[in-house]
Amino acid sequence: MNLKSPLRRTAVLTAGALIGLTGAFALTGPASAHHPEVLGGTSCVNDDGSWEVHWKVENSESDLAGKVTVVELTPADSSITGIAVGADLPIRGQGILEGVQKLKASDTEANVKVTAAWQRGNQTITAARDSHQPVKKSDEKCNPTPTTPPTTPPTTPPTTPPTTPPTTAPTTTPPTTAPTTPPTTTPPAPTKEPEFVYEETCDTVTVGITVPADWEKDVKVEFKTSEGESKTVVGKRGKTTTVEFKAVDGMKITATPEGYEGEDATITYEQPEDCDTAGGGGSDEPSLPLTGAAAGSIAGGAAALLALGFGLFLMARRRKVKFTA
Repeated sequence: MNLKSPLRRTAVLTAGALIGLTGAFALTGPASAHHPEVLGGTSCVNDDGSWEVHWKVENSESDLAGKVTVVELTPADSSITGIAVGADLPIRGQGILEGVQKLKASDTEANVKVTAAWQRGNQTITAARDSHQPVKKSDEKCNPTPTTPPTTPPTTPPTTPPTTPPTTAPTTTPPTTAPTTPPTTTPPAPTKEPEFVYEETCDTVTVGITVPADWEKDVKVEFKTSEGESKTVVGKRGKTTTVEFKAVDGMKITATPEGYEGEDATITYEQPEDCDTAGGGGSDEPSLPLTGAAAGSIAGGAAALLALGFGLFLMARRRKVKFTA
């Protein structure tokens, strides 16, 4: 009886699974920050009562350009120029995408939501953002009419100087010292930010969130799959909270934080090619940590790499929440 063959096969399967999962974390690490940033918005009104809003969209990535895939306007019957599907989102620091939204006189507020995509290696990463606060119609004129100078020539001053000199010397008003405004004290920011965590096998996908102990409040997140299944977690400060879904090849999981429904993030589960060869879900393998820095790229033996990625969403006071594997 040859005992070496089963032992050798088990060792090979174990090594392949470990290398595949390590590669997945190496690939998904860069996907944690991709998102478009819709900056402010200034409005002005035209002479006929119609008005417009000037928008700017910035890329979160300093090493990879993105592309606009969806533009959603509020009101829906308004129009925008400069920010359109297919427009390039320049690398951060190398340009900003700008556009002008046109609105009717009867419209009272405006908003824009931009979805962008990045191609990093074999991953397509998508994320959507809006301006957080709708822009109201203002009273500022878009193109103010210049004032016409008077056409009447100025009156010629008299040529005869006054005969009586002034008897009272002009008084000099000493300059007023402006009061000193004390500097504004900014409360210290948390030492860490909330992080989405995830773990995948051939049979299950586990997702959740880690909230630092010094974060200002708990974070409630709804995870919804493209298979129609939905689960909600409340991430407690100082804890990691997770939920588990049955793995389905090509299944998408959308994470939506409560109060920030316009800033959801989506991942796509792709089943490794060697799942059938390895005999299924690999439930006997020890689980890997859900957080931590992604390992470097490893060449060689993995049959397939898992491609997952989360986008960012902005929390209260526009603090960023980081999603890492």
